[in-house]
Amino acid sequence: MKRVIVVLAVAASLVGGVFAHGAAAKSIGGCPTGDSWQLVTVESLGIPEEEAVGIASLDGNRDGWTCITPNPANAAAPISGASIFRDNTVG
Repeated sequence: MKRVIVVLAVAASLVGGVFAHGAAAKSIGGCPTGDSWQLVTVESLGIPEEEAVGIASLDGNRDGWTCITPNPANAAAPISGASIFRDNTVG
């Protein structure tokens, strides 16, 4: 499972690097409507700051906020209770 997280973090970092020049130091939006999206602090997720900085889809605008939604579990899922996250950039 850690490998999957590392691979996703590296992929997000590479994709985020392309868009890093447009990142702002303040919040530029909110969360998508529907699918139970919630605005939470990155700190509340328990992800160390040095790791969060490298995941553009987590906090690309570096305002300390992100959006999460529960990941619906299915019988084949290796882990339950996970959340999907995306930065709070919905205008």
